[in-house]
Amino acid sequence: MNHLRVHTLDEALAELARHPRRVLCGGTDVYADPSRPVAGSTWLDIGRVASLKPIALTDGHLRIGAAATWEAIEQSPLTPGVLREAAGQVGSRQIRVQGTLGGNLCHASPIADGVPPLLALEAQVELASLAGVRRLRLDQFLLGRRHTALRPDELLSAVLIPTPAPHERGAFIKLANRDGTALATVSAALCLRWNENGVAARAAIAIGGASDVPVRLRGLEARLEGARPVDLTHLIRDTPMPELSPIDDHRGSAALRRHLVRVAIERAAAHCGIEMEVNHVASK
Repeated sequence: MNHLRVHTLDEALAELARHPRRVLCGGTDVYADPSRPVAGSTWLDIGRVASLKPIALTDGHLRIGAAATWEAIEQSPLTPGVLREAAGQVGSRQIRVQGTLGGNLCHASPIADGVPPLLALEAQVELASLAGVRRLRLDQFLLGRRHTALRPDELLSAVLIPTPAPHERGAFIKLANRDGTALATVSAALCLRWNENGVAARAAIAIGGASDVPVRLRGLEARLEGARPVDLTHLIRDTPMPELSPIDDHRGSAALRRHLVRVAIERAAAHCGIEMEVNHVASK
């Protein structure tokens, strides 16, 4: 094994330009891919690059460094609620203390807890190399199961989230085969923005575990926009979801996953709808 630890972003980018390496940060997913053995790999350890860790508001965005841990994301007062809920459900506390946002995204698992809330929040990724920095929407970055748009000489340096609008509520629901630290069978992130008349002005829904990569449900989003809280349940139950392509595996059948997707969205919508109604009544 060849392990190189760097302390600055410039050092990291120079090493990637000189020789492609497997990037290591938190290290919690190192053994998760048996097709890529740890022994014999050439590693670039960025876990001590301080500039990749801050969480801060800048230029109308929330910027989360790729090396920010899930515990830091959960505890930051800047983190949108839907992402904070997801951060608190990533593995055990030991995983949340060590695991990072950038590692979660670059691992590109269909059931990554961090992806659905970021998709619903319209997040972008910042990809850095010696040639400069480029930005991609998260759905453009995630190309398939364990496959991203990251080039060999690039490093995912940050995630950018537009500042949420007022009256926007979000919820993240993770359904697994058991309680505790189990991986998700499916997960759902829902963001709803309500106008002053109590009608949904924007809906964003992202699903994990029911396709090769987490996806937005654009059709259902369009149906929910303009709806009132009392309309949400029947719209979620009746609207087709052609974006999904679940598989059968040891965590559940495709049919079970399709059913659980609607259950998860319905629970998330109930949370957002109840919050909206309470706030609407309190403002009168």
